Amino acid sequence: MPKVRDVDVTDFTGAYVRRVLEPRLQGHGTIDVCKSSPWGFTIVHRYTSEWNGRQVALPVAQLRSKGAKLQLYWKRANGRWAPYENGEDAPFAGSLEACLKEIEHDRWGCFWG
Repeated sequence: MPKVRDVDVTDFTGAYVRRVLEPRLQGHGTIDVCKSSPWGFTIVHRYTSEWNGRQVALPVAQLRSKGAKLQLYWKRANGRWAPYENGEDAPFAGSLEACLKEIEHDRWGCFWG
């Protein structure tokens, strides 16, 4: 049986993340998925600044494997990643679909400002 390469899985995950989150951008940039560790990846919003025309890469969220689930993180103003809370003072952990729904909803204003 052939071994599945990590790149294949990452490509599928990236395509799925873009399909779910890019409509939220309404044509203002793209979503990129970068592998941040062997067990996690970072979602980045890339766009061109309207003020100076430079390319901007804004980290939106980070997902890290926690057993069979993914734990969701957001980037604080100090540049550190912090666990995103589920509203019950506990870290949010769930499936890829659940994490993307939470990023899209962004009830605390952590991901999209």
